[in-house]
Amino acid sequence: MDKYPDQACDVPLIPSLLLDRAALIKRWQHGSDAFFWRQERAGRLLPVRHDGLLRYRFEDVLRFEGGLPSEEMVAAYTADLMLPDEAAALCRCKPAYIAKCAKAGDIPHRMIGRARRFVAAEVARWQSDRWAVCAGRMNAKPRKTTPFTSDE
Repeated sequence: MDKYPDQACDVPLIPSLLLDRAALIKRWQHGSDAFFWRQERAGRLLPVRHDGLLRYRFEDVLRFEGGLPSEEMVAAYTADLMLPDEAAALCRCKPAYIAKCAKAGDIPHRMIGRARRFVAAEVARWQSDRWAVCAGRMNAKPRKTTPFTSDE
């Protein structure tokens, strides 16, 4: 009995929509054979057999990462994911701030096991939405006194 039978899907199995382990490790900058085995055994990552090799459908990979993107963000999600340090460099802030925002759920991120990864377009959109409000005080030390305002 075949351990990984071909799975029926709505989309025909096109090789460009199938990713191998090496492509996923490059995308996530994380992973090992043991990581893949654990995720497959738990049913979180579903392999399909294509030409005798194990592959992963891109749609299943997106579900594993945390869900399918919105229609306007589908193209952005095909790019490799960023590490927290790379997201911080894009936002020009400290990596600790990005990690704190991701842990609080303020910034959109993907979870690969316990590792947080970011989509560049989502980070840019978050930065433009969120930082427009507080652009002058980002990563700044708080004031000890409030500025003086006149009653005139």
